[in-house]
Amino acid sequence: MNTTSHTFQVQSTAATAKSAQGTTTVLPGSAVSLTPRSALALRVAEGHAWITLDAGPYGTGAEAGDVFLHAGQTLQIAAGQHAVVEPIGTQRLQYRVAAAAHAEGAAPWWRRAAFGSAAAADQRVGGDACCA
Repeated sequence: MNTTSHTFQVQSTAATAKSAQGTTTVLPGSAVSLTPRSALALRVAEGHAWITLDAGPYGTGAEAGDVFLHAGQTLQIAAGQHAVVEPIGTQRLQYRVAAAAHAEGAAPWWRRAAFGSAAAADQRVGGDACCA
C-alpha cells in the first residue's frame, strides 16, 4: 500500500507536484495539509520546512507545536495527527513520506525531529539525520 496516497487530506495542485520518485514539491508561499491514517516519517529532501503539528489524535498538548527541518532531517508524525507543511523563505521544499519504523505511541515533537546526536539516541528518529 502506498502511504503517500492516503496521507494528504487537502492539497493544492498549484502548490505541489509529485515526481516519479515519490518526492512532493511545495512552492514558496504554499502549504500542504497532512492527516496520515497510519504513522509516517516525513524526510526533507531539499530546502527548509516549517511544520505545524496539532495536538495529535489523543489531544495531548505535548504533541502540538512548530518544527523546523533542514534537508536530510526526518520527523515522525502520528496516525491521525494533523500537520501543515510549508517551505521557509523563497526556495521550494521537497520531501518524501514513508511508513514510520515504529508503531508505538507518538513522542513529543522535539523527540521526533531529527536534530543532531540527542535525536540519534532516540530510537523513534532515524540515525541518518544531519546535524543542525
